[in-house]
Amino acid sequence: MPVYNVATRRPLSYELRKETARCITDVHCGLTGAPSEFVNVIFMHGHKLKNGNALSVICNVRSGGNRNAELTEHLRLRILEGIASVTGIETNRIEARLQGFPASWAMEGGEILPEPGEEEAWLSRTHA
Repeated sequence: MPVYNVATRRPLSYELRKETARCITDVHCGLTGAPSEFVNVIFMHGHKLKNGNALSVICNVRSGGNRNAELTEHLRLRILEGIASVTGIETNRIEARLQGFPASWAMEGGEILPEPGEEEAWLSRTHA
């Protein structure tokens, strides 16, 4: 249930949005083991970004379970590098922040989200 909010000054093309969302999803799932169905990417444009940034990505991610500070920082850096690669924007012009929250604070399809690492059992129970 991560929600990645990608803000830019100017709109990204459809293709860049598609590739950016795919990159974010691949990196997130590859590092956390979360199902791709859980990853949400929202694109917003027309924002006055600080410090000369061209793009800002802020995400709320479930904490706990197999998620520690090292994994979260590695995820943040891989997201930053992936977005830079896809968009051609230099990493020093991209802000990337991840904010952790307990799984019990969020719901998907009317069900409280599972702890990280417990997604498979949750999916089989809620999508049976």
